[in-house]
Amino acid sequence: MGASVTLVSTMTAADTEMEHLCADLGVTLITYPEVIGQPPVARPSVWSPRRFARERRTFRRYADTRGFTRVVVSAGTPGLLLGALHSKPNGIYILHTYPHGLRQRLLARPYLSFRIPRGSQIVCVSNFQRQIVERLWRTVRRGVRVWTVVNSCGPAVPQHPTPSGPWQILTVSMVEAYKQPIAWVNVAARVSGILGRENVRFIWVGDGALRDAAEHHAHSFSSLADISFVGSRSDVGNYYKSSHLYFQYSSIENMSLAVIDALRHGLPSVVTDVGGLPEIIEDGVTGRVISPTSEEEAALAITSILSGDAVLQHLELEAKIKYRKQFSVSQWEREILKIHADEGS
Repeated sequence: MGASVTLVSTMTAADTEMEHLCADLGVTLITYPEVIGQPPVARPSVWSPRRFARERRTFRRYADTRGFTRVVVSAGTPGLLLGALHSKPNGIYILHTYPHGLRQRLLARPYLSFRIPRGSQIVCVSNFQRQIVERLWRTVRRGVRVWTVVNSCGPAVPQHPTPSGPWQILTVSMVEAYKQPIAWVNVAARVSGILGRENVRFIWVGDGALRDAAEHHAHSFSSLADISFVGSRSDVGNYYKSSHLYFQYSSIENMSLAVIDALRHGLPSVVTDVGGLPEIIEDGVTGRVISPTSEEEAALAITSILSGDAVLQHLELEAKIKYRKQFSVSQWEREILKIHADEGS
């Protein structure tokens, strides 16, 4: 017998794509305000005793009247919807980023940790994140089990011929400070100075607060380097397929779907040794792992991979193998189903 599923969304505006998906899957879609009776706020209710009590009480009543047997929360903000986790025993809290910031450092141990129901389970997307959650949220003391289940980006992409023409280096990301776009441009200029402008181009897919500044900086190297910021695109897969190498120069990162997607497309990657990135890319096997503060090291790592077809082809093969072994949809499903079957034991 299949499960009856209700999805409670915190979205504040209509999402036609989500509505159609839920309709196709037979999932009931409602919004947070429909359950709570008040609009969602920017900050998780866990930091307000009054709002947290209301969230916990209202979701428990809602779950009881509809006969729910289990509650699964998927949160992008640490602490979001923790009140809903109290609705039924053995709840699952899937957290997509790591606890950070002053409030988490000061108040997570003495305050937030006591709002996590005993016997619940937390799913992290990287071991880096899991260690922070276990430390700040005192999960062992609370009898809360923490798992790591890495994300998947879908079925592996069939092998395709190596693109002809100039080397193409790809980044798919928001253009924000922690992605170091100005330093990224500097690295692109260094690589172009080594390989020649006509032999390599750098493309950044994505938008963000620093896009204008990064484009302006790139323009100063226009005679030396071919650098493009193309904004948000719906055809991202085509950029992966036309590229030879993926480059992520983050100063901090939890678990990057874009880097995982590079593996899915058989692209070697050059990433920084921060957060969960070394859990995706193995240095010397599926790419290179470098310091987030050395532009020279980044440039040398990129040029070393592009130094010969044999090196590139070997890394491409290893990228495909790693994706199938560690990031496939079937692997993700096995791990998630194991957690559902665990019942908090």
